[in-house]
Amino acid sequence: MLYHEQSEDYRPLFWVQGRPIYVNTLILVLHVLTFTITALAVSFLGAGVLGAIGLGNYEVVHYGQIWRLVSYIIFPPDTAIMFIFAMGFLFYFGRQVEQFVGRKTYINIYAALVLVPAILLCLLGPIGFWPENYLGGYGSIFGVFIAFATIYPGVEICIWFVNLTAKHWAYALLAVLSLANIAYHDWISLGVLWCDAAIGYVGMRLVGAGRGMAWFTDWLEAKRTQRLARTRNFKVLQDQQTNESIDAILDKISKHGVGSLNARERASLERARTKLIQRDQR
Repeated sequence: MLYHEQSEDYRPLFWVQGRPIYVNTLILVLHVLTFTITALAVSFLGAGVLGAIGLGNYEVVHYGQIWRLVSYIIFPPDTAIMFIFAMGFLFYFGRQVEQFVGRKTYINIYAALVLVPAILLCLLGPIGFWPENYLGGYGSIFGVFIAFATIYPGVEICIWFVNLTAKHWAYALLAVLSLANIAYHDWISLGVLWCDAAIGYVGMRLVGAGRGMAWFTDWLEAKRTQRLARTRNFKVLQDQQTNESIDAILDKISKHGVGSLNARERASLERARTKLIQRDQR
């Protein structure tokens, strides 16, 4: 809300007592609610609750527990301090990203940040990678920050009393978090981190933000142009064929009268007449 004009699609999902609720606000509230409910459930039912929400390849693939593809981003109670930092990142940077791209694109990006790593882990499970009860919502939050840094790479941000540009903070945090995962041989968390970072960056490049990957965006634009050209040529050919058919019907009427038309020719003539009326009314 500080650095740009907002997207035309930046509007509330709904209103509560006169207050607008945006996509990022709803995501933030859901994170807080699930964290609270999980903490209470662990307190009353024990740590086994975490086993029911963690991402497990066997549970998803063989038992069809597809909720684990989303529930794994719930923060466990023993990460309260990190949860507070993560929500701060989501609150500030998430709303900036949503304002830039609009609510529809932001929903798609956040869904990709959550689902793509989970699906990849499940696909990799049978070949040796086994995300057994993996819990971690840090990757999706970090992906939102990477999206922000892609949009505003030169904006200065003060984190822990250190002023750096968003781009340099992105590099620094990616390096530090990667080293921490490598130190503990946590290859799954490392993979999720880099996957979400890539989604955040590529997602913003696809909507026209940031710099770099010109070859990729140029290739997409070329494909789009070719697709439009094929569609336009097909429409021109179709219109030409329709006109030729109508000319043949009109010629038949001039020679043999309207009564000589069969049902198919009458229907074609009626469709052409309806289109002509609609075109004149525009």
